[in-house]
Amino acid sequence: MTHHHGHEAHHRALDLDAEVFGAQLTQVLDRLGDLTPRRVVDLGAGTGAGTRLLRERYPDATVTAVDNDPRALDVLRQQGFAVLQADLDAGFPQVADVDLVWAASSLHHVADPAGLLAGARAALAPGGTLVVVEVEGLPAFTGHPAEERGRAAALASGWNHHPDWTPVLQAAGFSVTRTDTTLQAPSSAAAQEYARTWLPRYLHVPGLAGQDRRALTELLDDLPGAEPRATRAVWIAEVDR
Repeated sequence: MTHHHGHEAHHRALDLDAEVFGAQLTQVLDRLGDLTPRRVVDLGAGTGAGTRLLRERYPDATVTAVDNDPRALDVLRQQGFAVLQADLDAGFPQVADVDLVWAASSLHHVADPAGLLAGARAALAPGGTLVVVEVEGLPAFTGHPAEERGRAAALASGWNHHPDWTPVLQAAGFSVTRTDTTLQAPSSAAAQEYARTWLPRYLHVPGLAGQDRRALTELLDDLPGAEPRATRAVWIAEVDR
């Protein structure tokens, strides 16, 4: 994200995105087939939406939440997860014989992704799987023309650009499949808050016409029930047996 409208607001938007779409990410896990991992690592766990999803899907596994934020880890520890405080910029944490590594919206923040992925490759057991998830494009909330034009202007100005992780994963020694999946979340209080946190940011996009800015302001004054939709790019990277 090249545009910073306050660090806290950005964090809140990420948390809301995880909350709103957390349950929908089961669609990503559905693509992994019949895995029965014993040790699962959630890299950059944050609020733990993915961590909880992984525990629901793999109740017999030990799910370890890795993050650099001690407050986030305290919450997850209280929810019964194994936690590990680690700075991902320093490489993959000291864990071994892992069956599944989950990295949702965390890899693009890392200083040396190639090094981290090589570490993940070394930590995974034979037949292990690494899943990288990134938000593709920008979320949609209302389908209103003013929102669509704000979204188009933001994309044109380079918002939310992430790398294509395929060559990086292949260089780290993985067999890679990339797919995109579109998630549709129901209307909810969190969805509404997410729309209210996200949409005002379009008002600050340089390329947005004055009339579109006015239309967007009007939309925000009387926001209909938001039903967030977003696309995720998913890389499933496997270690050969």
